[in-house]
Amino acid sequence: MRHQVIGCGLMAATIFAVTTAANVPQDAKATEILAATRKAIGDKKLEALKTLSVEATLQRNLASVQTQTGVEMLVEMPDKYVRTDTMTNMMNATITTGFNGGRAITPAGMRAMPGGGMVMTMGSAPGGAHPPQGEAPTPEQLAQLNTAQLRNYRQDISRLMLGWFGAAHPSLQATYTYAGEAESPDGKAYVIDVKDADGFAARLFIDQNSKLPLMVTYQGRGRTVMTATATPGMTRVAGPSAGGAQTTTRPLTEEETKKLREQGNTAVAELKNMAGQPAPMVDYTLFFDDWREVDGINFPHVIRRAAKGTTDEEWTINKVKVNPKLDAKKFETKQ
Repeated sequence: MRHQVIGCGLMAATIFAVTTAANVPQDAKATEILAATRKAIGDKKLEALKTLSVEATLQRNLASVQTQTGVEMLVEMPDKYVRTDTMTNMMNATITTGFNGGRAITPAGMRAMPGGGMVMTMGSAPGGAHPPQGEAPTPEQLAQLNTAQLRNYRQDISRLMLGWFGAAHPSLQATYTYAGEAESPDGKAYVIDVKDADGFAARLFIDQNSKLPLMVTYQGRGRTVMTATATPGMTRVAGPSAGGAQTTTRPLTEEETKKLREQGNTAVAELKNMAGQPAPMVDYTLFFDDWREVDGINFPHVIRRAAKGTTDEEWTINKVKVNPKLDAKKFETKQ
């Protein structure tokens, strides 16, 4: 039944026909619709929201591989956000991102790519060579990196908050414009265009009956993750034995070390070349389902993301806390 719901959601997204608004005061109409949405979500309780914590399990489809990640998100109005991803199946890693005021919270190994994408390198290249680091960045480059990451993280949480609360993160200073109606066999939806002065653009669909957000569509760059790992100085050698294949571990010879180092240098060059290429733009859709009340606020407990019409992420919300006390250390940034 769950997979049937996913299929229906994607079908609805592809056959929504948007009728552009005509002779309607755009901002006034958008304000009216969003006020009704916020009332349906939580009204006065939503107005009193100062902090929020969300714990979720995130399943990703990467080609033929499915990964599972534990996610914790903390929001403190008006200018703090942190997200911690804990991966345990393909690799054991914890990645923390977000922002505190005007400073980005950045995981080790992440840097900006041309065109606004992000790249992360983890581990060692073959032969013990490390992923490309290059020369130490200048203060100007560090400032540019902080600006790019800050922009990305503000946009990431804003897309989610549009589906949670019908409003982007306040740091975005977004504007809202009524764009018309969308119609599908399942019913009608209001369409709100959301933009800011720094290039953010998304479209929010709101169910006309429930007044709750249905989905958010946007364009964004794909995420590129480059990894190269090896154990320097050791190799695993497989060979025949009386009982079948046998695997042993032994030190590398000088010649083997040389060849592996050469391979590592090639891998590093490939990583540098990849890092210099902007990730392609992709059409995304976020679906918000399974609304439940938490401390007087309605909150979606299933979130699905589709890339180019195919579901690539599914979030199961495990715990939501409204106005919890948050540890200030969670929002610390590296100077």
